[in-house]
Parts: sequence; C-alpha cells; structure tokens
Amino acid sequence: MDHHLGEEHDGIRLKKSGSEGLQWSDYKSMPFTQCVINETLRVANIISGVFRRTVADVNIKGYTIPKGWKVFASFRAVHLDHDHFKDARTFNPWRWKNNNLGTSCSGNFYTPFGGGPRLCPGYELARVEISVFLHHLVTQFSWVPAEEDKLVFFPTTRTQKRFPINLQRRR
Repeated sequence: MDHHLGEEHDGIRLKKSGSEGLQWSDYKSMPFTQCVINETLRVANIISGVFRRTVADVNIKGYTIPKGWKVFASFRAVHLDHDHFKDARTFNPWRWKNNNLGTSCSGNFYTPFGGGPRLCPGYELARVEISVFLHHLVTQFSWVPAEEDKLVFFPTTRTQKRFPINLQRRR
C-alpha cells in the first residue's frame, strides 16, 4: 500500500518547485490517498455510532421500537458487516477504487461522518488534513514494522501492539 501512496505523492512533489505548498488541485489529485482514508475510516472510525430518539413507533424485522426510545445506530457494526463489505475485517484500500464503495449491495453503508441533515460539516476539512499529513509522511519518511502486529476488533478497532515502526527520513 505505501508503495502506491508514495508514488502518488512523489508525483505531486515532483511538480512543485522548492517550498511551494500543496494546493486544492493537489488534494484533488490524490485518488489513492482518498481510498486509504476511506478504508481507515471504515475499519477504525473514531465514532462508533450515534444515539437517536425515535419520533414514531418503528417496526424492524418483527420488533417494535416505541416512539421516544433511544436507539444506538452503530457505524462500526455496519462498516464491519460482511453483508455490506467483502472481507470486512481486512484493510483493503483498493475496494474504494472507482468509488464503488466496496459494497456488495446497494444502500448507504458507509457513514464515517454521519449522513443526511446531520452530516458532519467538517468532513472535507478532516479529509484535507489527513491528506496533507500523509503527503508529508510518505514524501519525507520511509518505515518498516518494528515487529509483527495485528488488528483486533474488540472493544474498538486497533492494532494489538500499537503498530510499532522503524522510521527513517528519506533522502
């Protein structure tokens, strides 16, 4: 993955002169970076879900949720559901290539920033910030895992050993 990310960002860096900063057009020319961000947010979103109060009785699969009850809508449960994402517990940024959302069925199953009238107003800023961070990380540094690590999914998604790496400045 870091090879693809590195190529994308090295290409942007080569077009720059000296200390020229990133521009909006550079951000918009980071398609694989956006795939990595999408997959990171799908697998390990900081927000696991949201509480909502029902405004009317809601019937779901034979169960009734009475008006006024609070319901927890779990983004994490949907993002890691194999019915919605093939190999859901595998980090695979290529699933987002061609913006097909990596889903196996239609519907809105990718909601890291909420949706509808409650869509996070800062979602684009958050994506720009991580894109700029990744640009500087992959163009100025290289790394290798310091030891084996693995993803764990309970109680939240994280790496078991916090993914220790050996970092080196690129020449």
